[in-house]
Amino acid sequence: MCGIVGYFGNKNGAEVVVDGLKRLEYRGYDSWGLAAVGEGKLIKHKQVGKIGGFDLKRDLPKFGGEICIGHTRWATHGGVTETNSHPHFSCDKKIAVVHNGIVENYQELRSDLEKKGHKFVSQTDTEVIAHLIEQTLKITKDKTEAVRQSLKKLQGSYALGIIFEDEKLMIGARKGSPLVLGVGKDQTILGSDVPAFLKYTNKVVFLEEFEMVAISDQIKGGYEIKNVNSGKTVKPKITTIKWDATEAEKGGHPHFMIKEMLEQPQVIEKTIGMGKGELDKAAKMIEKAKRVYVVACGTALHAGMYGSYLLAKINKIMVQPISAGELHHFAPLFKKGDLVICVSQSGETADVLEAVKSAHSAGAKVLALVNVMGSSLMRAADFSLLTKAGPEICVLSTKAYVSQMAMFVMISGALSGKISNAKKVLGIAKKDIEKILSKKSLEKIKKMSKSLAKAQNIYALGRGINYPNALEACLKIKEVSYIHAEGFAGGDLKHGPIALIEKGVPVIIFASDDESEAEIISNAMEVKARGADVIGINYRNNEVFEQYLPIEKNGFYSPIASIVYPQLMAYYIALEKKFDPDKPRNLAKSVTVK
Repeated sequence: MCGIVGYFGNKNGAEVVVDGLKRLEYRGYDSWGLAAVGEGKLIKHKQVGKIGGFDLKRDLPKFGGEICIGHTRWATHGGVTETNSHPHFSCDKKIAVVHNGIVENYQELRSDLEKKGHKFVSQTDTEVIAHLIEQTLKITKDKTEAVRQSLKKLQGSYALGIIFEDEKLMIGARKGSPLVLGVGKDQTILGSDVPAFLKYTNKVVFLEEFEMVAISDQIKGGYEIKNVNSGKTVKPKITTIKWDATEAEKGGHPHFMIKEMLEQPQVIEKTIGMGKGELDKAAKMIEKAKRVYVVACGTALHAGMYGSYLLAKINKIMVQPISAGELHHFAPLFKKGDLVICVSQSGETADVLEAVKSAHSAGAKVLALVNVMGSSLMRAADFSLLTKAGPEICVLSTKAYVSQMAMFVMISGALSGKISNAKKVLGIAKKDIEKILSKKSLEKIKKMSKSLAKAQNIYALGRGINYPNALEACLKIKEVSYIHAEGFAGGDLKHGPIALIEKGVPVIIFASDDESEAEIISNAMEVKARGADVIGINYRNNEVFEQYLPIEKNGFYSPIASIVYPQLMAYYIALEKKFDPDKPRNLAKSVTVK
């Protein structure tokens, strides 16, 4: 949520920052802005709306500078206006600040600063930071120290980019919100996420909690990292990101969403190629645990639910899935000897990171399934398995979900001592997905989606290991098409949801060759008797299905392939309704504030 990019180097920083902000559009935003130091002057540009169609050379040909910060804003404090968009400035207009996070004590700080004569122009919490630094500079002339002292007064979360009109200096800092430093030849770049600058460098420093970085030509090596609280210098740890920059490009596809869905067979192939050692280590953590929980949000939670069913069915291990946003109600029950499996695409989800703190404070261990190397979750966990999705840019998670499910299959195989079997069933899933993504299949789903786009409600039913997919299918549809969609467990149908069924309502049925097949087909008959149009996803057709989408027989592993159908439905429904599938309204890829 919100995206930050900052540039310090020998290029026109505005070009790099605008490019970076476009690469962070998946984080969700409603306005954007830039500030740069050019010819000794601090200049700005802010506007409401999207940056995607903005061309710096065409629209702002004279805007530039070798030091620049930019921001895409997802409104929290104050409406969506040009005034409230970032950057924000001090009274003398010599300090510019961009911020991701929430300053919880901003009202108290603002009131105090106003009493000292500061004039505020926005409704945001962020503006207090610029004025606070300005006020602190009346006590110390060292700008880095003034920023550090100001940060110590902030309550809440922040990732910051700060520049000054009268000094060649850029400062970044983080607490509770991610910020990454990209280190290149003759240039240093700040970003909320690695894709912002991967085009320019793959050498990164992940700033830790309560760390700040000062970037200046006057500093040996070009930058210096300090602890905000102690002021002590911190030795940087440079990580090489192995993602190819082209992986974060559309590669000729109209949208990231379709590109990423088409990459899912390769994602499974990479998961199959994982080393046995790291899987065995994760398996031992599960075996040794007294109790096991899986904690995640949204799509990752559905993958965790799938994992809990799989480990129960195959490995006879009880795993309790809990939404990270609700975890604080259960966290006091964590004990030493427990294991918390945290699942996240970004590794920066605020509620998931809070779960790590809760687990560790109780003496529990944390196993992370995460897609981003060096992310906050990966660094905080006791051990991590890196999922194999690669960069996922579309706000809607597709290939990351499949990679998380596939990872649970590999963990299950390691627990049972049958990794070879895990690879075999994933191989079946891979071939199945390739068939679903064939040109003929895509045309069929596209045609089906034309009628689905007219629906006011869409429902999905699954039992047992297919239930998480019922939830995930409807999440995908509602996220991108804004059609009301709900997934239910088949066993719950007669306990209320069946009242929603009326003539013509589409109901997606997830079935597979397991003990729940007969019961879910019975559910399909119940909704069809009440007028539903039944869309069946199964290894064999059935007369109850109005429309049939085939998958291979793969038992408890069939959900890995079957989810691809509703992913594609969601995409084509969005296109039919003329919505941008990559950037659905009100949503952000990474929810980095609570």
